[in-house]
Amino acid sequence: MTNKLTRREGVTFAAGDLFGGGAQVIISFYYLIFLTDVVGLRPGLAGLVVLISRIWDAISDPLMGVITDNTRSRFGRRKPYFLAGSIGIVIAFVLLWFPVASESAAWRFAYVLFSYLFYSTIQTMVMVPYSAMSAEISMDYTERNWVNGMRLMFSTASTALSALVPLEIVRLFSSVQTGYLVMALVFGVLFAIPFLLIFLGAAERVPAPDERSQFDLSLFIAPLRIRSFRLLVGIYVACYLAIDVVSAIFAYYMNYYLERPAELNYVIGALLVVPVFLVPVVVRMANRQGKARTISLFVLIWAAGLILLSLLTPAWPWWAIYAVALVIGCGVIGGIVIPWLMYPDTTDVGELALGKRVSGSFSGIMTLMRKTAGAFGIFIVSTVLEIAGYVPPVTEVIDGVSSEQLFTQPDGVIIALRTVVTGLPLVLIVVILILAARYPITKQVSERLGALLARLRERDGEPSDEQTRREIEELKQTLT
Repeated sequence: MTNKLTRREGVTFAAGDLFGGGAQVIISFYYLIFLTDVVGLRPGLAGLVVLISRIWDAISDPLMGVITDNTRSRFGRRKPYFLAGSIGIVIAFVLLWFPVASESAAWRFAYVLFSYLFYSTIQTMVMVPYSAMSAEISMDYTERNWVNGMRLMFSTASTALSALVPLEIVRLFSSVQTGYLVMALVFGVLFAIPFLLIFLGAAERVPAPDERSQFDLSLFIAPLRIRSFRLLVGIYVACYLAIDVVSAIFAYYMNYYLERPAELNYVIGALLVVPVFLVPVVVRMANRQGKARTISLFVLIWAAGLILLSLLTPAWPWWAIYAVALVIGCGVIGGIVIPWLMYPDTTDVGELALGKRVSGSFSGIMTLMRKTAGAFGIFIVSTVLEIAGYVPPVTEVIDGVSSEQLFTQPDGVIIALRTVVTGLPLVLIVVILILAARYPITKQVSERLGALLARLRERDGEPSDEQTRREIEELKQTLT
């Protein structure tokens, strides 16, 4: 199917990233503290849950990529999973935030592990085909950048909403347990509806090849043989690991170092709301200056904000944390947007290198890497808190209203909070700068590659003349 992408269809497709952006933010900011302070799991066990789930993801994400590449239906290769996923998202998100109550720590651990694995499986079933389709919703360079930029506007808007609103919903209820359940239901429905609309109203524009891929390990890892994609994966993991480490520890940082727990939502809002309006700026800069140069500029702004954060003390004026959060947010947006603008270009390289388009396999690895970054972010923070001697709060019920009594933390916990919230992200930013400097796909290269692939598709992948063969070899040498 080659008809032109309409604005309505592009916006409908882009809305799917309400789930991709928002769900992970809620988990990153609130899930660890929910497990330690509401469910009552030790930090080490909470971190172990998400680490175990990555073992399953290492199998399920690449496998889902192969499954969606091999799906043949009248709805396409990607869309059938959106219909089933729209139901699964609601169920999985509610189970994830169910405040299981039991005297047995082993039972609480088992339930949390089950619910997290179930959620992770549903996320894989939806996001792997969705990410693959983002490279196939259009084959035009500018049009594809537009729809992926729109995706990331929805993602960052959802990020801001998911940072600000969950605790406000929780606080509406006298029972924090009820509050978390209602919050999960509200956001589960919000995240699910767009996928039903995509199923009904979006088109896949790359025809499925007649030949189906074999289910073997070499197919899972084939995208990683491509240098351009490896560089993208490195940039992507470094960006999101830095984001997820800060997200997982930030509630503790506000509660116990700055001693301003009531302002957590508002500081996160300053961090995430303003960058939503910068998404078009990032896309425009990427189109004009190149994606690698643009991400380098934005992560340098991010680094400046982290350096300011490392100097911050509770004695600074009340507004200082908001100003620092704004600077960090203006830098982080580049790390959120640019990797997904790079992704469709690397799937084009994959088609050139592998002789067929297997966007699902590329998407499976990207989805795995995103969840791996989130898991390691939570695991790192939970392990540091466990070693440092974190003391969880006690829940008191007075006149039917539950409240948390926070304890003063040992000096080791405070030192750990200050170190982790800035030190590791700064190291990762250096990694991003190094990898971005080596990224080879410019706008000119991408347009040249797109034109070459269009000619090859017309001839079933066979070059028509010697000049085309030389061009193929030249691009392979540069990009793979």
